[in-house]
Amino acid sequence: MHTNAYRNIPGLQVVPMTKPATTADYLEFALSLARRAGGLIADAFNTNVQADVKSDGSPVTEVDREINRLVIDAIQERHPHHAILGEEGAVGSGKEEFKWICDPLDGTKPFLLGVPNSVFMIALMHAGNLLLAVVYDPFTKNMFHAIRGRGAYCNNDRIHVSEQRLDEGYVVLGTDSYPFIEGILNAGGRVEPVSGSGYKSMMIAKGSAVATIRQQADFHDVAPSALIVEEAGGKVTGLDGSRLVLDRAIGGAIISNGVAHAELVELAQMI
Repeated sequence: MHTNAYRNIPGLQVVPMTKPATTADYLEFALSLARRAGGLIADAFNTNVQADVKSDGSPVTEVDREINRLVIDAIQERHPHHAILGEEGAVGSGKEEFKWICDPLDGTKPFLLGVPNSVFMIALMHAGNLLLAVVYDPFTKNMFHAIRGRGAYCNNDRIHVSEQRLDEGYVVLGTDSYPFIEGILNAGGRVEPVSGSGYKSMMIAKGSAVATIRQQADFHDVAPSALIVEEAGGKVTGLDGSRLVLDRAIGGAIISNGVAHAELVELAQMI
C-alpha cells in the first residue's frame, strides 16, 4: 500500500507538516497511531492468527508486521527525517535527532493464546532522551501517555505508582522472571504471574502492582513503558540498578514503584 493511502484510514491522521512540530503535535500523532493499531489488534483477536518463529525463538504474526508497516509508513510520510526502531523492522541510520521506538504488538504470546493482555507501545526519543510515550490497551480502551516532566496519564486522568513496600504488594512476573520468585517470597513479597511486558508495566504505573523484573528484555518492550512508569513516580533500571540506554540492547530490567526498587536490585544480584 502506498503511504498516501494511510491518510484515508479512519482514526489515523497523517498530514505532512508545514511548520515545525511541537511536542503536542508529536503526542497527537502517536495517539492516532495507537488508536489505529489497537483497532487492528482487537479485530484480529481470537481469529486463529498464525505465527512464525523468529530467530530468538519468540513468535511473530502478520498483525505484528502489519502494524509495524503502518507505523513506519505513517512516520516516513509525516516525519521523514526521523528514525524508526520498530521491533519488526527499522528505518534510519540510528544517528537521527529524533527516533521513534515501537513495539507493534507487545504480548504476542498471550494474543495467540486468547489472553487479552496485549498492548501497542510507541515512544519518541529526542537527542538520546525519551520525550513522550503512548501505550494503548485495545481491550480495556485504556490509553496511557506521558510527556517528560509532565506526569503520566490514563485516558487523560493523572496516574501514580503505589507507595507499597515489597512486602505489601504484588510483584507481577512473566515466564522469564521465574528465577527471582524464591528471593521475592523470602523477602515477604507476593508474586502473581501476568503475561505481557507493557501490560505489567502499566499495572505498576497505575498503582496496581509494586514491580516487575525482566531477566531478558528488549528495548522495544521497555522504552515506552519506562517513561510512563517514571512519570507516574516509579523507577526503571537495569538489573544492577544502572541507567538504561533505551535505543539499543539492554539485557534485563527492573520496573518498580521506586519504594521497592533497591531491595529488588539487591535480590537480582543474588541470582
